[in-house]
Amino acid sequence: MEDDVLFRELFRKIEELPVIDCHEHILGPKREVTRREPVASLIQGYVQSDLLSAGMTQKELDILNNNEIETEEKWELFEKFWKKIEFTAYARVTRLIMKDIYGEEEISLQSILRVRDKIILPTEENYNSLFEKAHIEVILSDVFWDLQTLKEFIDGKLDYYKKIRFLFPLPQFHNDVKSFDFVQSVGALLDRHIVSLEDYLEVVYELLKRAKERGIAGIKDQSAYTRTLDYELVPMCEAEKLFNRILSDPRNSLGWPEAKPLNDFLFHQFMNFARELKLPVQIHTGHMAGIRNRIEKTNAVLLTNVFELYQDLKFDLFHGNWPYIGEILFLTKNYPNVYMDLCWVNIIDPIYSEELYSRAILTTPHTKINGFGGDYFDVPEYIVSHLKICRENITRALVRLIRMGWIDEGSALEIAKDWLFNNPKSLFNL
Repeated sequence: MEDDVLFRELFRKIEELPVIDCHEHILGPKREVTRREPVASLIQGYVQSDLLSAGMTQKELDILNNNEIETEEKWELFEKFWKKIEFTAYARVTRLIMKDIYGEEEISLQSILRVRDKIILPTEENYNSLFEKAHIEVILSDVFWDLQTLKEFIDGKLDYYKKIRFLFPLPQFHNDVKSFDFVQSVGALLDRHIVSLEDYLEVVYELLKRAKERGIAGIKDQSAYTRTLDYELVPMCEAEKLFNRILSDPRNSLGWPEAKPLNDFLFHQFMNFARELKLPVQIHTGHMAGIRNRIEKTNAVLLTNVFELYQDLKFDLFHGNWPYIGEILFLTKNYPNVYMDLCWVNIIDPIYSEELYSRAILTTPHTKINGFGGDYFDVPEYIVSHLKICRENITRALVRLIRMGWIDEGSALEIAKDWLFNNPKSLFNL
């Protein structure tokens, strides 16, 4: 009972702390919003991966996501699979939305029908209300997945939410360099026709420079989805041969792993650009969204040579490197330029996250841990519900250390504030 009191008191204080959300994929409120059918609304984001993992087919998932199909028609299918996943952490986000936002204690056909007319829409009013109540002050967002949106931002023509600071999208500028047309589409962003590898590097550097002038907070790379994080040092002459093959004939294209040396070379060049422009680099490590991907290629330990080489460049490693807890603790402890980011992992595995928070205090300067990132798209209700789970995990970790006599309550609150606000504010120069 005494521990429950300590948890509740500390959690209440942590709930009031300001937050810098270190990772989202949001652009902001939509001017035109359409009706959301309740089941489709309640299974946005990662819970869909659990439905697929439980055996739901993509065709069945498409039915649940269809706003034109009525809730009553979906219920039997939804209930069948919900019973298989309702206790996962992804599903708990859905349960928190029902409880905290819609006031429903259970998920049933009756409760879902009751919230039909209350479904949160991505309007500016809802963004402001939810984020202000959750004390989210700044949101770091990665949305430039197509070149045109990036160009609009660089040209000052992109309309976006006031709390957002963007990240520059690195993967496409090295992973996608496989064809003549793509290379020229990058050059076209600056009205340049590219005729050499040197030209291409100049264009990317200028894009980074202009993006920084527009206010980006850093660089983001999620290449782990499509390749290994093992970036070898490649001589320019070897990379140039591959690049020239693309340029020599528009019908030529590179495959994988043929393109790896060029890809690796470009990544290292971009790390040098980040050093020169003093931009921190966020890197996806560990678990990937969706199902059926290979985890061994995403372990942060594969980046060790990068951390050793670019010692004056700061790296923010994502998702607690789940499930590789020992490796992320080792890297953060041993490399002054490596930071640990617990975005997303709080709803991948709350117990892992609690353990990571606890062990990080014991092994790592606590000023190198960035505590929260929702990692959702334009569904603000999911972000604030994820934040509640994050705050619970942080509280449990700190209570554990208070009971050990390792820290006192005052220190615990200061650590929580560093994790949620001060550390990312410092790392990203906010």
